Amino acid sequence: MKRILFTIYIIFLYLPVDAQTPKIKVFLSCNCDHQYIKQNTLIFDYVRDRTLSDIEVFIFDIKNASGGRKYSFEFKGKNQFQSKENKVSTNIAQNLTLKESTDALLKTYKIGMVFFLQNTLFQDKIEVTLDNNHNTFIELDKDQWRNWVFEVSGSFNFQDEKSINEKQYNLEFEIDHVTEIWRVRSDLGLRRSVKFFKGEGENYSSERKRSYFTGSLVRSISNHFSTGFFGSFQTDTYTNYKSFFNFSPALEYNFIPYKEVLTREVTLAYKIGYNLYEYFVETLYGFNKQNLFNQSLTLNVRFREKWGNIYSFLVVSQFIDQPDQRRLSLNNNLNLRVWRGLSVRLSGSFQLIRDQINLPKGETSIEDLLLRQRQISTDFENRISLGLSYTFGSIFNNIVNTRL
Repeated sequence: MKRILFTIYIIFLYLPVDAQTPKIKVFLSCNCDHQYIKQNTLIFDYVRDRTLSDIEVFIFDIKNASGGRKYSFEFKGKNQFQSKENKVSTNIAQNLTLKESTDALLKTYKIGMVFFLQNTLFQDKIEVTLDNNHNTFIELDKDQWRNWVFEVSGSFNFQDEKSINEKQYNLEFEIDHVTEIWRVRSDLGLRRSVKFFKGEGENYSSERKRSYFTGSLVRSISNHFSTGFFGSFQTDTYTNYKSFFNFSPALEYNFIPYKEVLTREVTLAYKIGYNLYEYFVETLYGFNKQNLFNQSLTLNVRFREKWGNIYSFLVVSQFIDQPDQRRLSLNNNLNLRVWRGLSVRLSGSFQLIRDQINLPKGETSIEDLLLRQRQISTDFENRISLGLSYTFGSIFNNIVNTRL
């Protein structure tokens, strides 16, 4: 099927607004270059506090199937725009430059704003141009890759000081295939790090090697249920795994329809799996090899709302063969707008660890202890971070000044 390729350009004119005509106040919230958007839409006054705005704009984003990101724009009118709402969205390809991505977001933002400006005193500040000068026709071919995405990456890091020398490299290969019904993912990686520490009269060195493969096949059953299979293999000197193989079927229930995943998500997933272990060094429990079954239950909560963001997940896992070997992990990230200019940020994690069956027998060397190249015994692991900010003063924040 063929069709004419055309582009719509929407331009907000930056002519001075009549002094007797107050500018429209806009509150903009997005994980993007919001200053670029503001500087290219000077017809509006941007305010820090959403309660002072005439239009609230929230931009939510999530990774899409091609490796790029889908951005959803939600516009809500207040005061003279009461009861007016608008939604638009766009997909940003992974291979776009930062400038191209920002321009695409700006264009989508302008399209959404036209809905509010029509039939107002600001209507004359808008120009709409249809670029239909392309006389050629384009063929809308089917996706030659059939929704398969491949990514190859690598990195090398080097650090050298008087007493510390560190080298590290990573190689990764990733395959993704995502449709409305199926999701296939696989990752293959190789990592190696070497550290040297020069002390008074003694030098220490330590090396860590890790290679791994993970794969998953997930199918959507309904708007709430999904099922899948997960498999992995790895070898890692840090965790004492000469070889580790896992295969786990899983079932997930989403309490909220999947179509709302961009803004909110509450899921409960159950996995049961078979594990085959082979160790570099005999473990504390006297094993060189082990075959064990395990199960886990994961509760995942994610909200991206106008009042802030919440991301939290709870994982409870246990070895079926050895019920006393278990673990509980809780992770939380909250960013809340409490009141005018007042925001609270809280993040933390808590782990109750009772399943370190892989720990090697014997004492940890001073090299591995100092350079953290070997896992050591622990019953817990905790982390917490709390932040509080309050902004006050001028409600407008249109100006950008990057001098010095």
